[in-house]
Parts: sequence; structure tokens; C-alpha cells
Amino acid sequence: MAKTDLSEATLTGTDLRGTKFTEATLIGAQFCAAKMGTQRPWTVLAFLFSLMLSALAAFLLAAFIVLFFVVIVEPSQNIFNSGNNLVEVLAGIFGLGVIAIILYLNFQQGIMATLGIFAVAVAIAVVIAVASSFAVAVAFSFAVAIAFAFAGAFAGAGAVAGAVAGAVAGADAKSSFSVLIIVGLTVVSVLFATLLNFVVSRRALSGNPRDKLIRDLAIGLTSVGGTSFRGADLTDANFSQAIVKSAHFKEVKLTRTCFHLSKNLHLSRAYKTSLTNRTALNLLVSLRPEPNKSYVGLNLKGANLSHAELSDLNLTEADISGATLEGADMQRANLTKVQALGTNFHQANLTAGCVEAWNIDSTTQLNGAICEYVYLLRNQQERRPNSGTFAAGEFAKLFEEVLNTVDLIFRGGIDWRAFSQTFQNIQVQHEGAALEIQSIENKGDGVMVVRLNANPDVDKAVIHQAFKQQYQKVLKAVERKYKALLQSKEQEIQHKEALIDLHRQQSADMTLITKSLAERPVTVDVNATADSKAMQGNDQSQNFTVGGDFKVDAVNSIVSLRDISGQVSNQINQLGGSETQAQLKDLLTQLQSAIETEPALSEDEKAEALEEVKTIAEAGQLTEASKGQKLAKRAMNGLKGMTAGLTETTKLVEVCGRLLPMIRLLFGL
Repeated sequence: MAKTDLSEATLTGTDLRGTKFTEATLIGAQFCAAKMGTQRPWTVLAFLFSLMLSALAAFLLAAFIVLFFVVIVEPSQNIFNSGNNLVEVLAGIFGLGVIAIILYLNFQQGIMATLGIFAVAVAIAVVIAVASSFAVAVAFSFAVAIAFAFAGAFAGAGAVAGAVAGAVAGADAKSSFSVLIIVGLTVVSVLFATLLNFVVSRRALSGNPRDKLIRDLAIGLTSVGGTSFRGADLTDANFSQAIVKSAHFKEVKLTRTCFHLSKNLHLSRAYKTSLTNRTALNLLVSLRPEPNKSYVGLNLKGANLSHAELSDLNLTEADISGATLEGADMQRANLTKVQALGTNFHQANLTAGCVEAWNIDSTTQLNGAICEYVYLLRNQQERRPNSGTFAAGEFAKLFEEVLNTVDLIFRGGIDWRAFSQTFQNIQVQHEGAALEIQSIENKGDGVMVVRLNANPDVDKAVIHQAFKQQYQKVLKAVERKYKALLQSKEQEIQHKEALIDLHRQQSADMTLITKSLAERPVTVDVNATADSKAMQGNDQSQNFTVGGDFKVDAVNSIVSLRDISGQVSNQINQLGGSETQAQLKDLLTQLQSAIETEPALSEDEKAEALEEVKTIAEAGQLTEASKGQKLAKRAMNGLKGMTAGLTETTKLVEVCGRLLPMIRLLFGL
């Protein structure tokens, strides 16, 4: 039936053992209570082959154990050709020890880990073997033990008696006592190893990842000739209560496929599907979570969990994109950071659930979902609605507004230097997303939420992930830079103090000159004619002609701006006693630089704006928070008023629009 279109086919209760649906289109097909697997001839053949393999393994198992016991009890047989009884005994003991270790590791770590460890050991032993006959015996013991590990994985007790008989016949023992020892120890060892292998086989069938190799080999053997869905499209197909033992689901499309109460699904071949995870498989079958199982980060993409009992389940970072949860009970479920693109929540009960940073889009079906209230942050924080319950349709409407935003949640506060740089980088990298800061919310306890507006058609998950990764990288770089700045802080302070001293000396000189002028009677003739405007180059100082021997130039406005800038820098550099002050220092430094380099402002306007920056820096050093808030708020309003007359494309307007909200947050405004 390869490449056949059987969409909506009804095959309920039919016997489909051995049927091939390879690459068939089976969308919406009904397989309820159908029987799948291998036909009887294939089943008998697989059983006989397994029995033969088990018998061979058991024989080899017994033979290896007998060999080492004979070497220990009757070293005179000289099996290793060492010519020394002591060497023979030690080699036999060593071989049995290696077998015991392999059995233990096989039980604790699984056969693949065991073989990996001892493969290295064999290589080392072979290298050493050149040195002595004892090393040759040790190397041989390793090789036999590794062979035993392969054989023991499939062993049974069927050939124990024959092995024991062979041991008695071939031992050439000197006394019946030696024979009894060999027989007794061999029987006990083989029975113990067989029991151990039985436990391992049961563990493998239960889906334990340690025994994946054994399980895959067993299922691969028993599913030869079974019902095949390889490469088929089983979207919305229904396997409820079907027997799916030994069926092939390799590389099939399992979108919203129903496996509720199906039988022996874990014994089917499901390579490259979500059924390879036993936790996910059991959830699809029972629609109930198992106790003491973790569902964090579980891949449930395209799963059919209609009417599942998922209340109180922690699905943090799970992928339920394309899944159907119609009618599911998800009360108090933790959906933090889940991927829910295209997920169907119709009639699902999400009351009291946590949806922090979940990823939904326009294809996520929230209409019809049942929800009285929901939490936007973990630990039952940010309840929506704040009181009461949602009216009909309000829950879906709430998140329709969120669909066009990217929510960035920061725990432990935000480093605004790293945030600003990261935001600018993301804006450049995702220019078509038209990213803008919609709001910045302080949730308390160090939790900050920055909501970015974005175009509806952009992949918000990509932007969210890119921002998180780049923010961490930039944060580390900023921290390194901050440490370097701290190391040079003393030198910087000394330099600033020297500039301040120079400014004070200049001010003192001007004071003396003014005082001298005030003490003598003079006649001042101020010439405001065109002659007084004679200037040299860019010198814009005004000349005042004094009736004495003095001629004084008013302080140049550029020098005044430089002085004010130095005072602002000095005030800003006094910040840094705490992390908040350090962040404020960085933001004010950026704001100062933007003001000083803004060509749209006159020198006087720049000086006035810098005075406001200085006031904010002073407010940040006040110990009484309320006074600092009032002072900072007044200064920021002043800055906002200065930029009101500038065009929106002006650089200073853009910088103030980005930095002032951050500064407000630092002051708790």
C-alpha cells in the first residue's frame, strides 16, 4: 500500500498484522482496537532464532566460567601454557574478577558503557602482553571476559547442564572433590548470571536508557515482518485501544495522533519520533503524568493530549507546539517558557496556571479556553485579572495584545549598560522587526520586565533567544570593563581634582581683578557701535573700554561650558558606591556626552542641560530616597522640556527617550 491515500479510512477492529502502509497518507484514519504486529510464521521464526541465540549464549557463558574454575582448581592442566601453576591460578582468579566487574558494570551502567571501559583495558593489556607470559594470560582473560559480556546479555539457563558435564569430562581432575567444586561453583555462577541478565532484560523493556542497545536489538528482531507505517502521514489518526506491538513507526508524521489506551506501544519501533522518549510515550497512552517523573523540557511537539489530566504539572520549557490540549485539565500547571506555537487550548482549563514567558503566536488557539485567572510570573506573582475573574473571552483578548510584543524578564535587576548595548545590536540585526521599548516594569524583588513592541510577522522566539544570549555576553564584557575602570579610578580622580584646582585659581584671579576695579573711581564708556564688534578669528568676547588703564575681556562662553562640563563630570564620578549608583553613573555619562555633542543646542542651552544632569547626579547621592526622587524628577522634567522643541530624529531626543526611563526606574519613579 506504499504511497496510497487512505485519509479518513475506517479500520477499526481489523487485523493488520504484517500489513504495509509504507509512505501512505493516513490523515484522520481510524485504527481503534485494531491488531498490529507480525504474522504467526514470523513470530515462530523470531522465537526459534531467539531461543538458539539464548542457548548459544548460555553455553558460552558456562564454558567461560568453567574454564576459569578449572584453571583455579586444577592449575596443572596448564591451559594458558605459562609453565607455572601460580601463574595459572592467578590468571584464573583475574579472569573471574574481570567477569564479576563486567556483570556489575553491566547492571549499573549498561552494556555500552561496560564495553567502552573494557575495550580500553584490553588495548592496554595487549600492549603489556609482550613483556611476560603472565601478561599474556591476563590479556587472554580480558578477551574472554569481553566475549562473555556479549554472550551474557542474551543468556539463559538452558545449556547449564551441558556445560557442567563438559567441565567434568574435560577437567581431568585428580579427585572427585575437585569435580564437585567445579560443578557447584559453575552452577551457582551461571544461575546468578542468568538471573542478572533476566533483570537487565526486564529493565531494558521498561525503557531504561542504560539498556537502550539491548532493547533496540530485541524490538528490531521481533518486529521483522510486522505492520509497517514507515514514512506515513498519521496526522490526526486514531490508535485508541489498538494493539501496536512490533509495529514500525519509523520516521512517521505523528501530528495530533491519538494513542490513548493503546497496548504495547513501547514495544514498537519508533525511530526519529517523539515515541522514543518513554516518559512522553506513557503520557500519550495514559493521558496522566506518572508520579516522580520530570516533564521539564519534554518534547511533546504535535502530541494529542485531548482531555488529559495535567493539573499541577510542571511543563517548564516543554515544547507543545502544534499539540492539541482540547478539554485538558491544566489547572495550576506551570507553563513557564513553554513553546506553544499553533497549540490548541480550546476548552482547556488553565485556571491558576503560570504562563511566564511562554511563546505563543497568532496560530495559538486560546479562544474557548477556560480560565478564571492566571499568573504572569512564577510563585503566583502578577495575577491577571488583579482581582475577580475573567469574563467570557477576556483571557484570549489579554494575550492578543501580547502577541506583538517580546517580553524580557530579568531576575536580580538589569545592568542598563549591557541592556542598552544589546538592544542597539538587536535593533540592527533585526531591522525589519521594528523593535521599540513599550514599557519597563519593576515587579519587585529584583524582577524587571521589559516589553518590546515588534512586527506581528517576526519570529519573536528568535529575537527573545538572541537578546538573552547577547545580553549575557555584553554583561560579561561590561563587568570586565568596569573592573578596569575601577583600577584606574584613582588616577582619574587625581586628574579631575587638578582641573578643579586650575578652575578655582582662574576664578580667584578674576575675583582680584574685579575687586581692584571696584576700589577706584573709573568712568566706563561702553561702545556698542559697529566698531566694538571688531573681532579676531572666532573670538566672540565683548570689549569693554574702561576710563583707566584696564581692558577686561568677559569670560568666553566656551570656557564657561567647559567649566560646567568639568563640574558635571566631577559630580557624576562621585557616584558608584552601590550597583544602582554605578548604573546611574554610566547612564548620566552617556547623557552628558549626548548633550555636549548635540549640534541643535546652543552653548547656553547645553550649559543649562548639563546643570540638570548635575542635579540628577547630586540626587543620586542623597541618602533620603524621597528627596532624591523629587530632585531627580524635577531635573528630568527640565531635560524633557528642553528636547520638546527638537525634532524626533535629533540624536539627543533619541538618547533622552532611551535613557530617561531607565534613570526613572533607578530612582523608583
